[in-house]
Amino acid sequence: MKPETRVGILFLVSFVLIVLFSYVLGAFNPFSNTHSLYVAYNFAGGIEIGSPVRVMGIKVGKVEEIKFEPTLKDKEGKEVKLKIKISIDKSAWDTIREDSKFFINLAGIIGEKFLEISPGSLDKSTLKPGDMVRGEDPPRIDQLISQSYGLAGKVLEFVERNEGSVTNTIKALDQLLVNFNKTIAMIDKTSKNAEVAQVMRNLVQISGDLAYLTAKIRTEDGQKTLDLIHKLIWRLEGLDKPAIKKFFQEEGIRARMF
Repeated sequence: MKPETRVGILFLVSFVLIVLFSYVLGAFNPFSNTHSLYVAYNFAGGIEIGSPVRVMGIKVGKVEEIKFEPTLKDKEGKEVKLKIKISIDKSAWDTIREDSKFFINLAGIIGEKFLEISPGSLDKSTLKPGDMVRGEDPPRIDQLISQSYGLAGKVLEFVERNEGSVTNTIKALDQLLVNFNKTIAMIDKTSKNAEVAQVMRNLVQISGDLAYLTAKIRTEDGQKTLDLIHKLIWRLEGLDKPAIKKFFQEEGIRARMF
């Protein structure tokens, strides 16, 4: 076998081995079953190339590339500095739509970082491969700790400046609770008194009688009776005292009455 042939065969075998090795590692896949998507952030929160991408907690892809883009802007014209390329399995692509959210989460307390995608609404259109979306920037732990220290310092300063007022307020609240407990005990004791219980039963009975009376008044006969009383009162309004006295002093009326 000629040396040139041996070199050619060695080169071909080496090339095939490199392709197979790249395919196993996922760096090269000529039969890729994924779509690519770009997510823009201003703070990546420790995400790295190779970090998993999850939809509803299920791994459907990974982070392929992270680029610094100083002049990049989102659809609203706001500046973003990072552009992350992710690959997503085609089987999960239909769940990712225009209103989907892209978060950077942490698996457990000290687990790995991953990119979480919330599924979108069915009435929204699906994204196209290669589109760029705006991700939700994760909170910065250093800023949260700094703000917590600042808040704690302000609380301590307030307590030190108003120590007397705070003490008086606590005493007032304690006295209020004591009085409230005494009131509750007094009400409980009063409710067990026989005379008070009888008064309460009488009030219930009176309210029931009033309800019955008003119900009767609202009936048709009750309305007729009220109309008759109203007419009678208006007829008596025109009579004065002398006329009424003369009427009762007549002999015939006196005879009939006595």
